[in-house]
Amino acid sequence: MPRVTVLMPTYNVAPYIDEAIDSVLRQRYRDFVLLVVDDASTDGTWERVCRYDDPRIRRVRHDSNLGLADNLNSGLALIETEYTARMDGDDIAEPDWLESEVAFLDSHPDIGVCGGGCEVFGSKHYTVRFPADAPSVAVNMLFECSITVPTFRTSLYRDQGLHYRSDAFPAEDYRFWADCLQVTRTCNIPRVLFRYRMHEKQISTALHSRQQQQSDAVRRIMLHRLNADISDSDVDYFLRCYAPGKVDSRADYRAMRRFSRRMVELNRTQRHYDAAALRRRCRHQEVQALYHHIIRRYFHDGYTLRAYLRYLLSGCAWRTTMHYEIRFLIKSLLHRSL
Repeated sequence: MPRVTVLMPTYNVAPYIDEAIDSVLRQRYRDFVLLVVDDASTDGTWERVCRYDDPRIRRVRHDSNLGLADNLNSGLALIETEYTARMDGDDIAEPDWLESEVAFLDSHPDIGVCGGGCEVFGSKHYTVRFPADAPSVAVNMLFECSITVPTFRTSLYRDQGLHYRSDAFPAEDYRFWADCLQVTRTCNIPRVLFRYRMHEKQISTALHSRQQQQSDAVRRIMLHRLNADISDSDVDYFLRCYAPGKVDSRADYRAMRRFSRRMVELNRTQRHYDAAALRRRCRHQEVQALYHHIIRRYFHDGYTLRAYLRYLLSGCAWRTTMHYEIRFLIKSLLHRSL
């Protein structure tokens, strides 16, 4: 019995499935089986999967489309290995993905889920590194899904009864990891362990509006863990302004700072989240919101000394971070124009 099952749900990803499977088969960690669960693809995905003649690959295909959540649950029900690693059929794993996450879980028996950073490519290009330590991951989950392509202990599904919820689609991952936080601790390795493909046909792109709604539903759950008596007005402000970082005026920024204090105060009752981690994350939210406001307000036409002087006189200066202040100054000086 291998120690790890790589669970790969697939549905109409024929142009990308070969790269995904090849990246798993090239893992430096060898003690795994790849379970491909196809949800009645119609574009040749299943035929491509069947071309592989590798004893490490198990294949299951549904006669009718179940939807992503139920497809994942059907795969989880077949897993008997100690660990489960989760990956989509249009992503690419780095060669040290399994090696890094399995080693981390082996050396940290109190951790149930281990994720890592990713490099987004395709229609967009950027790098994502989520918080690493367990308290910071838990706090960050208030704002966004902070776990990607993780390896987790199969007992979370088998013994704890956790499962993917079809009513949370297309934010079923976010809801699953939020549920995991109720029974285990979660960490991330702050290094790029896989490449996440962005394309117009993927669920997060095609169903962006619905995913936002379902993600907000998960955030509501997380907020009520912060404090079961949180008011509807506090929840509404968090979802509408605070989490998106909407700051269009000095009054907006002051409101955000007040709400940061409110978040810390709400947490004192149940202490569900680590107080220091929550304060750090709230400060980060303020800084990022102010940074984007400054860019829109003062540097929307580019960096110039004139724009920088307007910014200095605005009263916003020194409220971000030294890193951003130096960036504004250097970029403005390099322009050398009034």
